[in-house]
Amino acid sequence: MPDEPARRFERAAPFVIAGLVLVVFANAANGIFVFDDIGDITANPSAKAETFFARLGVMNRPLTKASYALQDLVHGPWAAGYHAVNVALHAVATVMAFGLLRRALRFAGSSGSAATTVAFAVTALWAVHPALTETVTYVSGRSMGVSSCFVLGMLLAATGERTTGNRLIAVACAVLAPLARETALIAPVMLLWWQLTVQPSESLAISLRRFTPVLIGAAIAAIVILALPRHTALIGDSLARRAPPDALLGNLHAATDILSYWVTPWRVTIDPPTPLAWGWSDARTLAKLALFAGLALAALALRRRAPVFALGIGLALLALAPSNTLLWRADPVALKPLYLGGLGLTLAASMLLLRLAGNSRAALSFLATVALFGTVLLGSHTVARNALFADEVALWRDAADKAPDYGRPWIMLGYALFNEGRYAEAEAALRRGCDLDPLDEQGAKALGLVQAILANAR
Repeated sequence: MPDEPARRFERAAPFVIAGLVLVVFANAANGIFVFDDIGDITANPSAKAETFFARLGVMNRPLTKASYALQDLVHGPWAAGYHAVNVALHAVATVMAFGLLRRALRFAGSSGSAATTVAFAVTALWAVHPALTETVTYVSGRSMGVSSCFVLGMLLAATGERTTGNRLIAVACAVLAPLARETALIAPVMLLWWQLTVQPSESLAISLRRFTPVLIGAAIAAIVILALPRHTALIGDSLARRAPPDALLGNLHAATDILSYWVTPWRVTIDPPTPLAWGWSDARTLAKLALFAGLALAALALRRRAPVFALGIGLALLALAPSNTLLWRADPVALKPLYLGGLGLTLAASMLLLRLAGNSRAALSFLATVALFGTVLLGSHTVARNALFADEVALWRDAADKAPDYGRPWIMLGYALFNEGRYAEAEAALRRGCDLDPLDEQGAKALGLVQAILANAR
């Protein structure tokens, strides 16, 4: 690529990548409040302007709640406004991800134009993946979007020039990211992995000066989080559900399922089923354990010979670690960890593709072509998925179709049909859901109510 066109491409790339996000997620503004949005936002006093400060001591994720409360103050319960902010956050995160990947590639030895091309291709593929709708299109996914912006900001500041300004930004971002979503406490480890892979050789003293502000910021955030009783209550609830060894076993299967959604984007759903947790000695467990151990060992072994590939694998594993190791959640197969995790997976896959294609100019053209077609394919699927969030019946019918043997989507579909006055269809969906999940008491009550309404109408 000639020098002048290359420079123009470098200058235009961040704007193009942000524009791509805005185009693909434009119809997210048509979405309504669904599922967890009710408890997290519209019916949550912690997300209301008039009660936010009174609730500070009892809420979790205070920075995310503050963003909801600010919007409540500005425009009230206007769903389009909340969706627009989520999309804007994703556009910002995408531009920062592009800058960070371009820096990583340059640090690893790529020329300026090659680094820009690869970073653009990777970021474009990641930014429009359907799995990201669970963070971007789903309003209550905002905690991941906000925290990821601050994690990326921290990495950009900490890996850039060693100035006082960058150190202050790194500290601030390291404090704020976990206050949006506590899983961002993993951020210092992400920076450490960057230093072990793509960061040019530095003295130990300089590396520590880069790392210390982030560690201090994360420590401050951890103290604040532990001081909020809501966080400790959630940890206690998790430990009551499953002891850490049992949680680790279940999360091994859950994390594998989460990764599978990245390579099978047509399966993305608002409510992925919880996988069966086989015993430690079961062949399926051993195979999944070998998968994660193999990925970790490959990243460690290749961190010098293929540093950008290793960076991608490590980023994916670290993004999953906080929510899919020793603590058990009610919804273990949540797709939000794929927000940053998917960036790492796409980076690693792209570097592998380049290596197989020969790392030549022709290989860069091949990657750009793959990215073009992949972006169109994934983006069109994401646009279609965004549309589901404007129709609760369609959203839950999609979930039930994708997991026909999982009870909750059928029960939620029944609720949505009931709200539209479609009682016969609601009864059929609720009956199916209660047959699959007979322990769901709320579903059974809803089924009884619908049946009573139908009986009175006869």
